[in-house]
Amino acid sequence: MLLLLLAACTAHRPGMVRNYSYAFAPAESGPVAARVGPRLPDDRVTSGLRLVPNGVDAFALRAFSAESATLSLDLQYYIWHEDLTGELLSYEVLTAADRGVRVRLLIDDLDARNKSQMLASLDHHPQIEVRVFNPWFTRQGWIRTSIEILARGSQVNRRMHNKLWLVDTRVALIGGRNIGNEYFDADPDVNFEDLDLVIVGQLVADAAEQFDRYWNDVLSVPMAYVRGIRGGRVEDLDQLRRRLGKTWEEAQQSVYLTRTRESELWSGILSGDTAPVVTRHARLLVDDPRKADPTATEILPGVREGLIEAFQASEHSVKVISPYFVPGKAGSAGLIGMEARGVEVEVLTNSLAATDVAAVHSGYIRYRRELLEGGVELYELKPDVEPGADRRRRMGLGSSRASLHTKAAVMDGRSIFVGSFNLDPRSARLNCEMGVILDSAELAHHLTEVFRQGTDPQRAYKVELDPRGQMIWIDDLAGEARIHTHEPAALHRRALTQILRLLPIEPLL
Repeated sequence: MLLLLLAACTAHRPGMVRNYSYAFAPAESGPVAARVGPRLPDDRVTSGLRLVPNGVDAFALRAFSAESATLSLDLQYYIWHEDLTGELLSYEVLTAADRGVRVRLLIDDLDARNKSQMLASLDHHPQIEVRVFNPWFTRQGWIRTSIEILARGSQVNRRMHNKLWLVDTRVALIGGRNIGNEYFDADPDVNFEDLDLVIVGQLVADAAEQFDRYWNDVLSVPMAYVRGIRGGRVEDLDQLRRRLGKTWEEAQQSVYLTRTRESELWSGILSGDTAPVVTRHARLLVDDPRKADPTATEILPGVREGLIEAFQASEHSVKVISPYFVPGKAGSAGLIGMEARGVEVEVLTNSLAATDVAAVHSGYIRYRRELLEGGVELYELKPDVEPGADRRRRMGLGSSRASLHTKAAVMDGRSIFVGSFNLDPRSARLNCEMGVILDSAELAHHLTEVFRQGTDPQRAYKVELDPRGQMIWIDDLAGEARIHTHEPAALHRRALTQILRLLPIEPLL
């Protein structure tokens, strides 16, 4: 009876009013409009782009662009942590709203559940509106959460994985980074190797259009109508403002903000010293938000279909970076088929020791042997920079431990993809995703260099089959090659993945 009652309930309170709103036209005044806007032709085709592999630069771009905003901030995220970088960016967003900037924050409810009252406080600001995507019925408690998973699992298992930072409808950041220390090289223990594209031009208008589509979708529920949350109050907002202000003040002399102030990417963009790579051949790939509705019957093509098309059009080489790599039967057959027609396929993913989701690794190892036998080259990122290794190859990260989080690909050395899409069943069938696919030899060269750094023997294991058909992992330490005959990871992790690979969980990975 309890399950039936829960299944019949909705995740929002009765009487919900969803006001439709849309992105502003590009700002005509302010530093972003004055210094970024005029640099590209207004032909509704051309876009300017730059890769952002460095975590400190990625944080600085978000913080400094929010400081420069005069019109609007449209923000769409899967995760927004309440750690140092999360609170500093929240401070910048709140400060922008205090200046009169309109802020729309759309966040997936898998993360929002844990910070509901903070979001409700932000939502109380007259210039800020918060909406949560695909909200849960329960806000806390493992018993109630478990019951809801049983009753509404097909619904709550579908999440919005998109990432977008849109300033004055003039500049956008799109890629794999959520908001949190580990995404911006600020975590003392483990940091993600990740990637963004900073974009100006036509793709910004496309990004604004897709944001509006999600913002106005039936699954995007205004914070004020989410069940189980006390509405925001003036005193709550004031308390949040004081807390974020204290975090900002205390961080001013920190090593991290010193490094942030040394970042010249945003100032270079504004001054023109950092010129974007200009192309007329760039396309925004976005999943239909109805993908998150298990009852939807007609879903428009999205990121998966765009990537398959790009892979199939490749003639010479495809380099894939995917932290969670579970290609499935069809995906494995496709990659092996590409090898059979002469396309060199290389894949960089996390090693078992580096991954933050061992269950996903259990799905990957089901296909590892057949991929190797089919000619696909596999590399697995190591978690540590070991003594004697070249630490400059850490791709800009500050700590000694890393986990891959980049989702990208290079096709034929001339086209690239950067976005939120993993090559796994969850991204393909359950999560809403987005990304950019474009033609640019310069950016393809840059991303190829990122791939080469990530697959360097000091940074990654190359997985091969020895003459007896046994799987081996080859790496390099201080110029000496090493061969591992067992998967390089703790015994308990190896045992766990072998158990998990026997379970029928692949569609959820």
